Amino acid sequence: MEQNGRKSNMAQEKLAESIFDSVVKRYDRFLRSVTFGFIDRWQEILVKNTPAGKFPVDVGTGTGEIVKKIRQEYSDCFPVGIDVSFNMLRRAKEKNRDSFFMKASAYSLPFKDGSVSSIYMSLVFRHLRPEESINEFSRVLNNGGYIGILDISKPSKILFNAVLFFADRIFRPVGERIFSKEEYDYFMESVINSKTPDELRELFNKYGYESRFLKKTFLGLVVIGVFCKKENNNI
Repeated sequence: MEQNGRKSNMAQEKLAESIFDSVVKRYDRFLRSVTFGFIDRWQEILVKNTPAGKFPVDVGTGTGEIVKKIRQEYSDCFPVGIDVSFNMLRRAKEKNRDSFFMKASAYSLPFKDGSVSSIYMSLVFRHLRPEESINEFSRVLNNGGYIGILDISKPSKILFNAVLFFADRIFRPVGERIFSKEEYDYFMESVINSKTPDELRELFNKYGYESRFLKKTFLGLVVIGVFCKKENNNI
């Protein structure tokens, strides 16, 4: 059963690697377009409300925007960005010459137990299997460390269904001209797997975290959450 889970994770990450390797040149421009330019502001809120500590890690760093903002906000830390996409990492390094990046999986972080002070994820968490990823985050994160998440959220049922209808029925022909059907389905599944703020809080509470900051924005379609690992959390 565990072996099947690993295989599934590997297949998921292989698809993500293929998708993000292919869109790296237009990713930043695309992201700013679909968020109407708000992405930078949301990321700034995430970073300002997630204490970095000495050794923060940006999981799914993409083109390195979060690492850049961490360095701007916290001058005395050493941020590391990881991603499954080599092309994204190369672009991140071009934008952050003095920062460190490595190719690694969120399910098998290359860090010692309790060695990481904080973990950041921007538009990443909904792509991950929650239980497996949180267990791995808990392994490397020190007690009192933080996990900061910026992601798509489920708003009211009516609005969420309208978004799904638009993405799956109206925008799909355009999306499949940019991506393959399999790649577009990957994005659609991630939207369906997104969580409400309450669901996010309950999930992290289950794994021994306290909610320190939780904000909805963009008509409830975006959530920014910060969770602190409790001192007695031995997961």
